Amino acid sequence: MELAEETPRGRWLGEVLPGAPLGVPRLVRFVWLALLVIVAVVQLAGLTYVLFDAYRIDPALHKVGIAIEFDDASLTVVRPLRADIVAAGVSAGDRIAAVGKRRFAADASAFSMARAIMAVPGDTVPIVFRKPDGREVSIRASRSSRAPLAAAPVPIPVNVRLGVRLFFTLLCSLALIGSSLVLLHRRPRDPVALLLGLGFLGIAASVDPPLLMWMSIGAGWVIDAMTGLWWTILVIALAAFPDGRFTPRWLRWSLVVAPLLGLLLAFDPLMEVFSILIGVGVPLALLAAQVVRYRRLEPGHKRQQIKWAALGFSAGFLLVGIAVVMSLQPYDDWPAGPRGAWMLGTICLFNLGFAMMPLGLLISLIRYRLWDVDQIISRSVAYTLLTGGVGLVWALLSDIAKQLVATLLGPDHALLGLGLGAIIAVGVFVPTQQLVLQWSKKRFDPSSIALERLPDRLRIWRERCGEGEVAMRALDVAMRALHPAAGAVFKRTATGHALLASRGVAPDDDAAALAPESAGSRGGHVLALEDEDGLAGWMVLASRDDGTRFARSQLAALNQTSGALATALRVATPGHRREAAVLSVLDEVQQRLAQLEQNSARPA
Repeated sequence: MELAEETPRGRWLGEVLPGAPLGVPRLVRFVWLALLVIVAVVQLAGLTYVLFDAYRIDPALHKVGIAIEFDDASLTVVRPLRADIVAAGVSAGDRIAAVGKRRFAADASAFSMARAIMAVPGDTVPIVFRKPDGREVSIRASRSSRAPLAAAPVPIPVNVRLGVRLFFTLLCSLALIGSSLVLLHRRPRDPVALLLGLGFLGIAASVDPPLLMWMSIGAGWVIDAMTGLWWTILVIALAAFPDGRFTPRWLRWSLVVAPLLGLLLAFDPLMEVFSILIGVGVPLALLAAQVVRYRRLEPGHKRQQIKWAALGFSAGFLLVGIAVVMSLQPYDDWPAGPRGAWMLGTICLFNLGFAMMPLGLLISLIRYRLWDVDQIISRSVAYTLLTGGVGLVWALLSDIAKQLVATLLGPDHALLGLGLGAIIAVGVFVPTQQLVLQWSKKRFDPSSIALERLPDRLRIWRERCGEGEVAMRALDVAMRALHPAAGAVFKRTATGHALLASRGVAPDDDAAALAPESAGSRGGHVLALEDEDGLAGWMVLASRDDGTRFARSQLAALNQTSGALATALRVATPGHRREAAVLSVLDEVQQRLAQLEQNSARPA
């Protein structure tokens, strides 16, 4: 990673991260490793508590007809599940004031209340509930599984709910902790990697599964503090991404503004809407600011790093923002089925969003698969447009078709209208699929389009250019599409091969570094240029800088150019000579005409 020079004197806010030119000290790296181990232990503890809550605490509470939840202030409230509990005067939002002879304060933890209920022997449990107005209701709740329920139970079995939740939880945990570990191993002295790694650990310590553990043991302040901390760290890291420089320069003020906004998020004095705008909007605005840096950079790995980071972080924060909006919906009064599915979907979106953030940044910083982001973006955009467009067309056409069928055949044939709408939607999908795919590739991955059109371009170039020019143009197209570290084109000669064009290596080292007989064994790709008349030469592409393989689709498109390039190299030389001969004749004619004009201008 290239770092700027030290901060000039007299400027307390420099254009690089403080201490960036010196790298990350060894002591800080040991602290990073220790925090990573601590967070891994916290994750395991949270997972253990989630399992204990699902298979021990919840069944014990359901036996006495209540469920423990948390209100907007993260305080413990109850929700009655049985008709006899409701008839006794208990309603949603009440608090547990006492269990047996043990009294509880308003801020008592849910875990302590659940343990007290589980510890009471016998078939009945004396519980005192406190209303929001201060009144208390005392009941003796029976441990009965046959009492009528106050509402229908959640139709999704607990094992299914827990399995889906733990799948997304495991994905999130592995992405966050694994990314921090890889960054520590691969980029130990990179200050941006340090900030990102610590930010990921902060997220892992405050989201599911530790989230439920912190709230249940009455330590919700840990979630608020960790959220403000990791948000501040990630904002500063994004402002200096990817090389420690603040570009544009005004982003250096993130060193001052980010901690202040992080404190506001930690203490939560703002309204929920403003918290969402700050928590999600500021990082997305920083990613938008990276467009300035992206446009200033020449094509290369730094531009691709910004693309990967923007892709992963934007997708992650958008999913988290959607999950936050879903959590703010008033779903408490919904039926059990939609309510349970909505809550499960919210948790899964949270975990998926936090899993997306580190993956894009990890790929960006370790420079793995940097050159595949264009294909991913183009395909994602294309299939998103196709899916959304086909769904909209199907919905509109189905409604129109239902009305027509109901008018012509009667309302009993409404299902036929749905079928007609689906058939028409499929008919629209097939012809528009290629158009949308081509548009997305042209917009986000134009180099692939140029590679596919190369055979047609070669038919034009071979009539206008020499073999060296044809080879250089074809090599440039291949280099832009496949992004190898270096490339060369050789023509076949009687004694072996001769170099026609090269990119990315010194002229003196061309033959040794990219010889067709040795490049393939070094991880490169050797394309034999062969047509109906036999072998004409080779195009050699060295391996990528990030060590990844070329995409199969791109190699297939390159292989399609083999015959056209071989023919172009055979034809280009004579054609170029004919063109040179014609130009020579024209020059000679012009010279003679000039001489005749001079002779005619002399006096007799």
